[in-house]
Amino acid sequence: MNPATRTKEILHPDIAARLGEIWSRTLNISPIGPEDDFFDLGGDSLLAVGLFLEIERETGISLPITTIYDAPTINALADIITGEAAAPKFSPLVLLKPGDDGAPLFIVHGIGGTVMELAAVGRAIRIPAPVYALQAQGLDGSKPPLESLDDMVALYLDHVRALQPEGPYRLSGYSFGGLVALEMARRLIHEYQETAEPILIDTYAHPDTWPRVSRLKMQARRTVHLAGQFGRAPIRKSLPALLARLHGGPPKDARARLRDWLLDRNPDLPAPLLRVREAGSVALARYTPRFYPGKIAFLKASHPDPEFPDDPERIWKPLVQDMDIRIVPGRHRTMISDHAAALADHLTACVLASSSAPEAVSSRRTSPTNKPRLRPQTV
Repeated sequence: MNPATRTKEILHPDIAARLGEIWSRTLNISPIGPEDDFFDLGGDSLLAVGLFLEIERETGISLPITTIYDAPTINALADIITGEAAAPKFSPLVLLKPGDDGAPLFIVHGIGGTVMELAAVGRAIRIPAPVYALQAQGLDGSKPPLESLDDMVALYLDHVRALQPEGPYRLSGYSFGGLVALEMARRLIHEYQETAEPILIDTYAHPDTWPRVSRLKMQARRTVHLAGQFGRAPIRKSLPALLARLHGGPPKDARARLRDWLLDRNPDLPAPLLRVREAGSVALARYTPRFYPGKIAFLKASHPDPEFPDDPERIWKPLVQDMDIRIVPGRHRTMISDHAAALADHLTACVLASSSAPEAVSSRRTSPTNKPRLRPQTV
């Protein structure tokens, strides 16, 4: 027997056992089977960060957080660590739910760039076609993140069209990702490609682009919310803090303020995820919505968070030809987690409703691309 093969046979059970202990501590679940799926166990991006930090401390091996898509079980991850399986190459495409050869549904990431929180939603969507998510460049640290929404559109369309050379294209996006999906649809229409109604999941551009009434309403709700947070503290301590939160704090670079806030919430946030989140904020601030010559579906959280508007009609109706608003239980963040099944039901309904009525039909067909199909990562 080859000595290297013998070493792997000894090392793999040891690594798998150590991974099992790390998974149990991170997910607070015991026991965990070697083929249990990280996402089925309730794993999300924050838990994945903790998981890979623990793995690095225990083994000395640093893996990008995106590895969890291709290795969502203990055995699969052990194969990569021991070299029995090749480390996955990064792809913006992540398969959430397999399906037949029908037109896939693509869901673009939120401002943080990761798509782990979309795993439960994607798996619960009841359409025969596959469901993919699009994750941000830079999450694995191999390339710099993109700070332009137009650059994101170009990159994602390259991968979407390599997988699906012709329409109909079905595009959706969560939060910031809805803006990217809308611009992807605009570009496809400009290129005479058949495109269904884009589905925006609680999506808004930067507040500077909102109507004045929407900004004032949001500011009032935010003031009440922050006042409630600080209300229990002595007024001499709470008032300065409240005013700082409302006005953005002392003069400081916006990116530095964001970095401080992110690291305050999660001091162990890996540098690639931090840079991707910062880049998303830059892209959002630079983007100004333009009129979209078609209909959109808008999935609105039933309980708006203080930093989000409660009147999407006022914001979006001047910017689109028509819109269909559906209410999803939960808040901006919980609608994709606690209420994933309800959100998936609405996404299913939107896709099925648009199947027989695509928004834009090409007057000419572009020739199928000869690009090789890109292998997406899998959740």
